[in-house]
Order: sequence, then C-alpha cells, then structure tokens
Amino acid sequence: MERRARRGAHYRRGLRHIAVAGWKTTKEHNVGSLVRTAHAAAAAEVLLVGEKEWNVPAAKNSQDFTEIRFLEDEEDFLRYIRHQGYSLVAVELDERSVSLFEASYPENPCFLVGAERNGIPPGLLDAAELIVQIPQWGLVPCLNLAVAGSIVLYDYLGKEARSGLLDRPSGGLVGEDGA
Repeated sequence: MERRARRGAHYRRGLRHIAVAGWKTTKEHNVGSLVRTAHAAAAAEVLLVGEKEWNVPAAKNSQDFTEIRFLEDEEDFLRYIRHQGYSLVAVELDERSVSLFEASYPENPCFLVGAERNGIPPGLLDAAELIVQIPQWGLVPCLNLAVAGSIVLYDYLGKEARSGLLDRPSGGLVGEDGA
C-alpha cells in the first residue's frame, strides 16, 4: 500500500491541466476505456455529465489514479469547467466543426465527447471555444466516444510535442526533481 501511495503521488505531480468529459454516455464500457486513455495521457480528470454508471473493469485500474467527477447537467458542467479554467472543445459532427487535422487547440482544453445516440446538445456546442470533427471515410458517420476522445486527446498531445510544448514527449512519469 505504501508503494502504491508513493507511485500515485508521483503520477499526480505530472498531471496536465486537461480534461476529458463524456456527455450522457449510454455504453458503460466506453467510459472505462476513456478513463484508461485519460490516465495514460496524464489528464487531470475525467468528467461524466448526467450519468454515474460505468464499467470500472474496462479502466484496468487506472480509475485508482485518475480523478473522476460526476456532474449533474449542462449548467453544472459549464460552471465547473469555467471555475477550473478549462476551455471547452466539443468533438462533434457539426457545420461549425474544424477538421481534427486543422484544429488549433486552446490552452487547458476539456474535450467533450457526446452520447453515442444523440451527441452533444446545442447549448454546449454554442459554449465551445472549438468544435472538432474527426475526418472519416467509411459509411458509418461516427466513432464511439472512447475512440473519439482518445484520438482527439492524442492529437492535442502530438501537436503540443511538435510545438516543443509537451513535457515528457516520449512518455514516463515526472522525475523526482520535478522534470
């Protein structure tokens, strides 16, 4: 237990001020996968809006080290991300969407992925600083939320790395000296 606590503290020192949020998710296994990706990317937290049930085993223990916060509704979500200093980035098929390949992300993004059936509501799209669309060439027009969230999160990290802004670009924990 002591070793686990030390490792958890070491991990938390290197968290990035980014978040991933799921809007009214209906597929519990997708949330577990999203938590796992957020942990791998050292995202500060995962926000689940309007739903509290999710498949914990799919997270493969990353839930033990990742902050998961439940928010009731759209208003609660917007209030929280503003208070935390996040910039809302919606991942959605929308006429205002920018291609993932062309997206220039704001500082401290909170990537919001929508429910598998109804997507992100108009009020949240209107509140977004950026709406990103993942280009697709297949006949099915969308990806599940775990895949979409993972792609956008790692696109952000890749762009940060290419700009020289990503700490630890080859991965790993923050060193004992904070570097």
